[in-house]
Formats: sequence, C-alpha cells, structure tokens
Amino acid sequence: MKQEKQRLFVDMDGTLAVFRQVDELETLYEKGYFLNLAPQRNVLAAIKELAVNHPEIEVNILSAYLTDSQYALQEKNEWLDRFLPEIDRDHRVFVPCGTDKKEGIRDGIRRNDFLLDDYTKNLSEWQPPARGIKLLNGINHSRGTWQSDRLRHDRDAASLATAILSIMRDEKQILDEKDHREDRSEQTEKQGERHDSEKKRASVLDSLHKNQGKIMDENGEKQKAGEKEWQTRSER
Repeated sequence: MKQEKQRLFVDMDGTLAVFRQVDELETLYEKGYFLNLAPQRNVLAAIKELAVNHPEIEVNILSAYLTDSQYALQEKNEWLDRFLPEIDRDHRVFVPCGTDKKEGIRDGIRRNDFLLDDYTKNLSEWQPPARGIKLLNGINHSRGTWQSDRLRHDRDAASLATAILSIMRDEKQILDEKDHREDRSEQTEKQGERHDSEKKRASVLDSLHKNQGKIMDENGEKQKAGEKEWQTRSER
C-alpha cells in the first residue's frame, strides 16, 4: 500500500502575505487589495524550499476568501501565480471566510496534516485532530493564547524551513517568542501597538465572519427553497 504523504497547508493573509491594517470593512472589497499585499519574504522563501526540494511533503495553500467580493478569489490566485507558482491551482484550497478550514479539505483531514497560520481561531479548530503551527507575524500573539508550536516570521528562510520540517517530523516542539533584544520600554510600547492591532483585526474579522455567515445562511435558505420547489414540481 502506498504511504500517504504528509501535508502542509499554508495560510495566506498574515502568513504568506503581510497583513495590511484596515479600519473599514469596505477596504477589503476594493479592487487590488489582495493582489497588492506585500509578500512575507522569509516565509515565502521557506515554503518555496519545502515545495521544491522536499517531495515527501505535499504543500497546499489553505486560505479564506470573501464570497461576496468580486475580486478576492481571483486576486488571491493571481498573487500566488506571481509569488508562489510552485504551488499549482490543484493544490490551492479556498474556503468561505468564517468557516472552519477543515471543512475545505475534500478528502478529509488526517492526523499528520499541519496548518501554518497566524490566526489562533483557525489553529484551534484545526488542532486536534491534526496539528497547527502559529506564525508570529509581528502583530499577533500579544496575549500568548497559543501554547503549541509557533515560529517567528523574521527567522531566515532556511531556519524557517528547517523548523517546519522538524515540527512535522515530530523531532521537537518549537516555541518562539517575541524579539527579546528590544528594551523594556520599547517592548511595552510595541506590545501595546500589537495588542491594538490584533484587537482591531479581530474586530474586522468578527464583522467579516458575521457577514459571511449571514450570506451562507441566506444561500442555504435559497437552496432549501429551490429543493422544495423542485420536489413540489416533481410531485405534480
């Protein structure tokens, strides 16, 4: 029996792409928002290394998108075509914003599937049964709620790739923290800024998830109505 490859699923916003702070929900719906996000260079290079030089691992993208945006899905694919063409469209999974990312895995999640993501909610839904790795991107982890494997985005690419492999091979747990070279006053100031940024992002995401949930509920009701109409017609 052919042994299944280990799979690594990688988030986009805040992980592969630098999270761009927004104050208004509408900004996320503007043309060019997702297409023009700056790449997180170290993380991008590390994922390229894994995708190209480690055939024992199947690398996939797993990203949420705004179902009611006319640009989001197309721009995410265009961004990947530009910065990470090594991962083809067959290995890109997009799920409606606000849903459990596990639901997007067509053949179901496995115990040895890994998710690299910056958002604790996604990781908490993923683990268990699989395992999550939190990317510390400079604005998250201000409250330290994620106590499993975590890696700083400012590691060099080779170090990041090696650390991800080490975690996936179950060699050791890695618990990166924020940069301790900052002095205490600078740490306090930056921690406050990070906490504010994380709160603001959480607020925007919460609004997004509510909107997306409402859309999915409405679509569900429409589908039910359509099924009922079809059933009524077939009974005539």
